[in-house]
Amino acid sequence: MIRLTIEMNANASPEAIWRIISNVQNMPKYWYLHRDVKVLEKAGSYLRVLINLALPKPFSKEEALVRVSGQELMIIFNFIKGPLRGKHIIKVTNGIIVSTWAVNTSFPLLIFKSWIIKRLRDATINALTNLINDAVNLNHNHN
Repeated sequence: MIRLTIEMNANASPEAIWRIISNVQNMPKYWYLHRDVKVLEKAGSYLRVLINLALPKPFSKEEALVRVSGQELMIIFNFIKGPLRGKHIIKVTNGIIVSTWAVNTSFPLLIFKSWIIKRLRDATINALTNLINDAVNLNHNHN
């Protein structure tokens, strides 16, 4: 199991950050490991999505059930089909944005576990930094 948690102080309002992270199809703008995210189904606060990952085939397709909770300012990706299995949770709380990964990889990718951890860490830091910057700009544009 790969477990990774990255926290960053968000110099933007929780609402501005939420506006960005709640748009699941916009994830590739921030998470460079995502080439695109396509919503296959929507039922209330749940989505079934197909994620085209920046990994070589046959590891480039991932299906996830996503729960978007505006009340909790939290998104939970539950990876159900593809190279990853497990969860990625993004939560905004008390001026902090937290990204938590708890995933297993399919057997061939297990060989590259340390590389995957590094890529997840780098991608998460990059995504949260860019996300916070965009949220700050949103705040300035609405004031």
